[in-house]
Amino acid sequence: MWTVRVIFLWVFAAAAAYMDLRYRRVPNRLILCTAAGGMVLSAAGGRSALLAGFTGMALGFLLLFPAFLLHMVGGGDVKSLAVIGLVAGPGLLWSSFIRGAAAAGLVALVILGVRRWRSGRNRDAAAWTLPYAGILSISAALSALLA
Repeated sequence: MWTVRVIFLWVFAAAAAYMDLRYRRVPNRLILCTAAGGMVLSAAGGRSALLAGFTGMALGFLLLFPAFLLHMVGGGDVKSLAVIGLVAGPGLLWSSFIRGAAAAGLVALVILGVRRWRSGRNRDAAAWTLPYAGILSISAALSALLA
């Protein structure tokens, strides 16, 4: 069953990363389909797997919701981490969140460096936002392979 979850997580990661990098948003349809599939996978694992999935979903939501309230991340980032928690469970959520936050920090430093180097030649604000949902999704997929 773990292999199916990993494949499911990889499909979500690919779709979320593409959408976040290309359009700077994660569609609700993708989130809802992944949540429905994650619930089915969790339910197939029994009551304890379903409880672990819901715990991971709540934890993923609670990790980023304060940052959303402070306008530091978008709603798609919060929903993506909640869905990752549902599919991966709370244990894998922690490691993938830490790895994703570290990777996002490095990407943010690169973006800041490029912005400073270009110093005003291109003022398109959307091009300089951080695709955090995509980074977190890829981090979760890679963490699932390492687990």
